[in-house]
Amino acid sequence: MKPSNKAIVFFDGDCGLCSVSVRFLIKCDSHQHLYFAPLQGVTAQAILPQQYCESLRTMVYQRVSVDGQPTLLIRSEAVLQALIDTGSAWRHLAQIARLLPLSLRDWGYDRIADNRKIFFKAAACKLPSRAEHARILP
Repeated sequence: MKPSNKAIVFFDGDCGLCSVSVRFLIKCDSHQHLYFAPLQGVTAQAILPQQYCESLRTMVYQRVSVDGQPTLLIRSEAVLQALIDTGSAWRHLAQIARLLPLSLRDWGYDRIADNRKIFFKAAACKLPSRAEHARILP
């Protein structure tokens, strides 16, 4: 399957919070539906518009519809839809959170994004396991 046909969460590869979030999504995604790629990587460069690769504070989720068409979601919508797509119990909380107005959700997302490197140092990130590594694209 080509990267353009996969459900991919694009994240800041130098961010501790993003690394923790990726590990959390991998743990929740028991069906191994999601793949992950750093915004600084070749997969992101090949798939995403340039503005997303340059804005490392924005999580992007490429969701693929039943007919194979990819859709890009950003910020809070990307996080919540990725959680929903894991099929885990966390999907229920994400579905409830989606009832909040997008502007309010993205305001909260932006506050966290603005301060993520203060609270989560990249040096604190652990290396992915062999199983996790198979789902991380370059």
